[in-house]
Amino acid sequence: MAEIIDVHQGTLRADVLAELDNFHATDQRASSYYLDVDLRRFGSANAARVELGNQLARERERLRRMEITHEVRHALLRDLDEVESVGARVVGERHTRSLACFIASERRFGRAFPLPWPSRHRAFFEDRFVLWPLEQILDQSDRYAIALTDKDDARLFLFFQERIEEVTTFKDEIPGRIRFPDRSRELEYMRKHIESYHDHFDRVGEAAFRFLQREPFEHLIIGGLWETLPQFETRLHRYLRDRLVARWDIDVQHTPTPQIEERARYEERQFLERQARETWAAIQDERPTRGAIGPPEVFLALWGRRVQTLLTDQDATRPGFRCTACGLLSLDAGACVECGGEKVAVQNVHDEAVRDAIEQSSHVRFWNDPALKAVDSLAAYRRY
Repeated sequence: MAEIIDVHQGTLRADVLAELDNFHATDQRASSYYLDVDLRRFGSANAARVELGNQLARERERLRRMEITHEVRHALLRDLDEVESVGARVVGERHTRSLACFIASERRFGRAFPLPWPSRHRAFFEDRFVLWPLEQILDQSDRYAIALTDKDDARLFLFFQERIEEVTTFKDEIPGRIRFPDRSRELEYMRKHIESYHDHFDRVGEAAFRFLQREPFEHLIIGGLWETLPQFETRLHRYLRDRLVARWDIDVQHTPTPQIEERARYEERQFLERQARETWAAIQDERPTRGAIGPPEVFLALWGRRVQTLLTDQDATRPGFRCTACGLLSLDAGACVECGGEKVAVQNVHDEAVRDAIEQSSHVRFWNDPALKAVDSLAAYRRY
């Protein structure tokens, strides 16, 4: 049973999502679980495992009360046992704040995806897998393609959601540079040498363009020999050049994947920093119509489902409250100002705001800047 769920280790690509979307459990039910395993929330791996067990115990009781056949209930309980085993194993893994699990044990099908964004616990038991919470999380990050090439070797990567995957590699035979006593023969040989590595660049560019068509990405990084990189860039399709965000001087053959991942992560941080600053400027320029600054304004915008982009500090922590009737977050106890409902305490209103924003298909951007700290580390750009 423990081998049914395959824990996905690479990037979450379009063909994987298509496999999940096309799955149909005819005359059965499939289980979709979104598990909260966020150490930022629970403090330790042991505490996260205890809470995971509590969450799944409630789902187990829910399954026992559902009006379904004994056979279907038995299969769904087997799914739950498998999910609990996998969930306990991945708690504490690097870049894992939540876990999405899709399993139909009767069909011997199971996939689990560690995710770097938080998610509230959810479980669905339908004839198809429920993917919309996963799609909301995936929408938080852009995809980066990385095309590395020298004159004869090439490597193509995808970096997405804190993970990198080498998509393809290839090598072309390029005539070497040889000196001839006869100058005309040497010039002719050099012409063939240049034409050959230009053909190689064309092949790399075509591979990158085909990858864009089947796996759309927002940004492109190119790298290789600094003296030939401009020649490679000019031979790229316009759609690729429009996505170009960085150029690297790099050893194509011998640079290990972890180093490439770290450089890609740096480029992403730089891009997100620029994006956060632009969002902050827009928030200030368009107050009070579209800019919301400080917890009270942001909580009302989230309550009205009007947030387009949320800015917060990833390390910000502040206790608060949530209305049990309408869901409005607040910093103060007492009756809800919107509906008069009772409130319950929440451990961290910043974390709750992030989860609300993701569930509303808003974009969340973490920004560690004194200007944001001055307004209690919370601001938002409204949709309207």
